Amino acid sequence: MSASALTKDTAGWRLAGWPCHQTASSVIGAAMGFMSYLAADGYGILVFTAGLIATYTRLFDALIDPFLALITDRVNTRFGRLRVLTIVGRAIQVLCLFALFFWFLGSGPVVFTVICCIYYVGASICAIATHTGNAIITTDPKRRPILYRWLMIFSTVISTLISVYMSKVLFPKYRGLTIGAFQELCLTSLLVVLVLEIIALVAISPMDRPEMFPKKKSGGNVNLKDTFNVLVKNRALQMYLVAAVSDKIASRASTEAVVTTLLWGILINNYEWSGNLSMIQLPFTIFILFVGSYLGGKYGAKKTCIQWTTINMVLTGAMLLLFVVTDPTNITKAFLPTAIFVVLFIARMCANTVLSATTQSMIPDVVDYELSRSGAFVPGVIGTLQSLIDELFSSVSSTIVAFCVTMIGYVSTQPQPGDASSPQLFWMTMFVWLGLPVIGWICNYIAMAFYPLSREKMVEVQEKNAAFRAEQKVQSESAAK
Repeated sequence: MSASALTKDTAGWRLAGWPCHQTASSVIGAAMGFMSYLAADGYGILVFTAGLIATYTRLFDALIDPFLALITDRVNTRFGRLRVLTIVGRAIQVLCLFALFFWFLGSGPVVFTVICCIYYVGASICAIATHTGNAIITTDPKRRPILYRWLMIFSTVISTLISVYMSKVLFPKYRGLTIGAFQELCLTSLLVVLVLEIIALVAISPMDRPEMFPKKKSGGNVNLKDTFNVLVKNRALQMYLVAAVSDKIASRASTEAVVTTLLWGILINNYEWSGNLSMIQLPFTIFILFVGSYLGGKYGAKKTCIQWTTINMVLTGAMLLLFVVTDPTNITKAFLPTAIFVVLFIARMCANTVLSATTQSMIPDVVDYELSRSGAFVPGVIGTLQSLIDELFSSVSSTIVAFCVTMIGYVSTQPQPGDASSPQLFWMTMFVWLGLPVIGWICNYIAMAFYPLSREKMVEVQEKNAAFRAEQKVQSESAAK
């Protein structure tokens, strides 16, 4: 069966099944989001030092990514490529989570850092599987937004459930953000990951075949020169990186567990209510993702990205105005500020989710653009280049948050729900929660002005790639005879 036939025949429910793999990464990431707390309480590491460790381990992750891609793009076993990468990468992460949360508690900063570095090796392998699978499960630009719609729906549902589980179950059960709470969160997360990965592996199995991975037009294996050429000559990749990296720095910093504590546990002074709002926003987010994926398929990722960037900017400005003119502690207590906050919070989260899905849907387009440009199908290389640049810059988000928290007095301990508020804490929270995303969205406008892959351009790219794949199939069949 040809690659194109496989894509047409299997891109139905499998477009919803394969995103479970990346959703599993989000689940593990949610548990790892409390690493600053675990570092301080479980390993005796100072707050700012923990931020530096997080930064340097992510830099390590970034530096090994290109070399891992050169290895993984050559994997070809009788069990496929994607299934092997998924199982190996996820197994490494699971073992590291057990080591961090259970086996080596109290072992100090050196052991903590080493385990984190090994964890990121597994994370990189899983990310390569993600980028490769996303590129082959469908080559239709109109259908790719559907893939990312399901990804964001699953990620939103899971993150909402984790938020509720943390604020409504674990926080009251353990009377705070304690080691016991984090350990139970870890075990629960790993059970969810197991179920998600089984679904993903079943979904991708028919596409995990040699004919789905075209060889280089020039022959031979992918090498470091190919990696350099992709980064230097692929304008679509360059502009995508500007948009994605700036967004990642802002979103990662603004959604750190510490920032959630500052916002809900101190400014609003109702940490448990965050779980209620997460449940309220869920149906709205799912609905707007269907709308966003439809618009993405109709207008293309470039135009859709610009539209939702503008919507996010307006909503964030309105949210800042609300916090300036009202007492944040009245939110969840007085009707009017609560109603306005709920509407703005849900609208902002929905818009940001659609923007994230739109930005991510550009990666398979960039992979196809490179195939049409150079004759090289290198999803692993492009994925790891994205991870390399992403980690080199976005790794500073942990340092930014750690520095900001230290500046308002949290040197040896992390913020806890119920701590006293202050003007300094208020404005620092506004900066990391609302200000950093605005900086990222300004970069979006700049990047999209030079991004070449409009909807019309992608039609040309796919026509050229279809001819190339057909030619390779003929050559392969002739060689077999």
